[in-house]
Amino acid sequence: MQEFQIDLQLQLVFLLRLVSSALCGMVIGWERENKLKSAGIRTHMVVCMASALMMIISKYGFMDVVSCSSVHVEVSHIAIGVVQAIGFIGAGVIFVRGDNIIRLTTAAGLWATVGIGLAIGSGLYVLGFAATIFILLIQFTVHRKDHKSSFTEAGNIEINFSRHKLTLEEAEEKLSDFNVILQNASLSHNKEGESIFSASIFCSSSVSVCETVSGIIESSFVDRIQVYTID
Repeated sequence: MQEFQIDLQLQLVFLLRLVSSALCGMVIGWERENKLKSAGIRTHMVVCMASALMMIISKYGFMDVVSCSSVHVEVSHIAIGVVQAIGFIGAGVIFVRGDNIIRLTTAAGLWATVGIGLAIGSGLYVLGFAATIFILLIQFTVHRKDHKSSFTEAGNIEINFSRHKLTLEEAEEKLSDFNVILQNASLSHNKEGESIFSASIFCSSSVSVCETVSGIIESSFVDRIQVYTID
């Protein structure tokens, strides 16, 4: 069988598709990382670029086989496999804590990022770029808000302050200095006897969640902090 050669110009087009898909993934990942999500820039870049690569292989990787009239190849199988495979990554991102399902939107965003990569990989640049913009608009504009319109729910927060022996009221008072609203606050002790403060936290819309959490972390009364952000 004569080896099929793809010319340099077409390979440069493929390279442009990979770069474009990586940039789209980076933009989506930046928004997620800025909100302290587990899947950030690197994850979205890799997912989007890998999806574009799989689509390129699906469309052009078997041209030497397809050139034989006696061989039929279903080129959509790789793309279908990519969509199915992202389900495993998405399932790993989703976190169930009590009655709350956390990071569901992040998982959905990864699934959408795969679609963007597949679109750009197949040469549908406008569709891929438009989908990227739509996802960003959705993430920035459609967000769960508290009844007080100036505050947005960030998620659940757990703070260890065993060294400072604060009461529940003292902890709430100190956290109120960061312009946050706390709901369902409680104070418990783990197996090691450490004091753990837990609450749902609403951050001011004028300040990013990352900035608010960074300020709390730098406080002298905090030993350790864990934030379970919602989407």
